[in-house]
Amino acid sequence: MNFEPKIVAFCCNWCSYAGADLAGVSRYQYPTNTRVIRVMCSGRIDPTFVLDSFIEGADGVMVTGCHPADCHYIDGNVEAERRYDLLRDILEKYGLQPDRICLEWIAASEGERFSRITTEFIEKIRGIGPLPEDFKDKLKIIRGAFDDERLRLVLGAARRAIKQGIEEEKYNEEMAKIADEEIRRHAILDTLGAKGPMNVDQIAEEVTLNYKDVYKELLALKRRRRVEEVEVVDHYPIYALVGESA
Repeated sequence: MNFEPKIVAFCCNWCSYAGADLAGVSRYQYPTNTRVIRVMCSGRIDPTFVLDSFIEGADGVMVTGCHPADCHYIDGNVEAERRYDLLRDILEKYGLQPDRICLEWIAASEGERFSRITTEFIEKIRGIGPLPEDFKDKLKIIRGAFDDERLRLVLGAARRAIKQGIEEEKYNEEMAKIADEEIRRHAILDTLGAKGPMNVDQIAEEVTLNYKDVYKELLALKRRRRVEEVEVVDHYPIYALVGESA
């Protein structure tokens, strides 16, 4: 049976969506596997949009916008690229096939380019194959991290922080570090939610982290009142989600 991938393409209103429209008007051919979603700016494309697309059944996701220096909102495409790079690195780190996402700049006059890039991307995903079902659990954990207040604040403050003089490379490194911490924390929350109260060693085995990292993240989650110690068994504290120890 031939595999036909499901593709979601996020397109900015001012350039790439107009390019997609031109492709249709000009009758440039590309496969019908693609579902185009119009957003006002590529900078509006939150990482959770991409992750939700995968969780809901997409095999590949395209993020498209205006060429550099042509953004209708000045530097929204720069923000889109920063978020794309972070998400791609995270997907690669957690073994989730980063080639399933792509970022492309497409002008309103580039209908042929939209057609060609879309066709090439679909062929690439066809070669990779369908998104494995067991990836979705990891994607949900990563999605939870990107939806958490701490990471959202860091992502949202990037443009202002860099304009105020913080070195972009250092900011991006710190953002990646925070993203990694939040993913570990959400993996712990997911495990406690699924398995119930556990000690540190049990959690570490489930999330494949070492004892020190798990203990560190549990302390952070306790400060946020997301987990609590519910009892001590054989000198080991037992942790549970707040309000779910019964």
